[in-house]
Amino acid sequence: MNRLLHDKKFILIYSILVFLFGILGISLEVARALYDDNFGASLFVTFLYFTTQSNLLLTVTLLLFLLKKRHKKSLNYLAFITLVNIVITAVVFHILLVPYMEKIGFIHHVLHTVNPILYVLFYYIIYDQKLPLNKFWIALIYPLVFMASVYIFIEPFFGDLIENTIPDFASARYVYPFLDPKNYERETLGLLAFNLGLLAPIFTLFSYLLLYFKQKIYLKIHNIKYDIKKV
Repeated sequence: MNRLLHDKKFILIYSILVFLFGILGISLEVARALYDDNFGASLFVTFLYFTTQSNLLLTVTLLLFLLKKRHKKSLNYLAFITLVNIVITAVVFHILLVPYMEKIGFIHHVLHTVNPILYVLFYYIIYDQKLPLNKFWIALIYPLVFMASVYIFIEPFFGDLIENTIPDFASARYVYPFLDPKNYERETLGLLAFNLGLLAPIFTLFSYLLLYFKQKIYLKIHNIKYDIKKV
């Protein structure tokens, strides 16, 4: 098993697998938009979702890795940002969104379960670069900017379009139900308390722990690789 984790052929095959599942997830979303009467609007709304963006980041990260860009500092940052994004995608979906959904299809499993698992394994076992632990905060920029954009850009300018495109989805104009002030007893205060008072600290700790585990696993695998070379 230890030799397998450092086998170039295995690394290539697994990386291609993750990349193809990233393509699959995005392709399924594009195909779903094709069934809508207004393909353009449906496709545009699809790419407003954090899930779609996270899976797109996954695909780009794997593409760059396969193109031998793994030692680029920018890819190192992107790989960790993608890790936090895709894990948030999985956690938020299964805990906060599933209760609002009547049906969970194959596309949901690919985007929110299969791809996160595949990428987590890739990042911790295959990807051979790591960030310093004090850089954990970098991955928090993306979700914070996304949340801010919902209120500054998405809801004011495209809220009606989203509601018309996805009329059966609760709180569609705010992209996700937990970002809609009307879903809280104290509205804006409840929204701030939940997202900034609860979710933000949780995901800050989450980001730190994900990078901490990378440090530990990296050292362990690196030592194994060194021992193998000595044999």
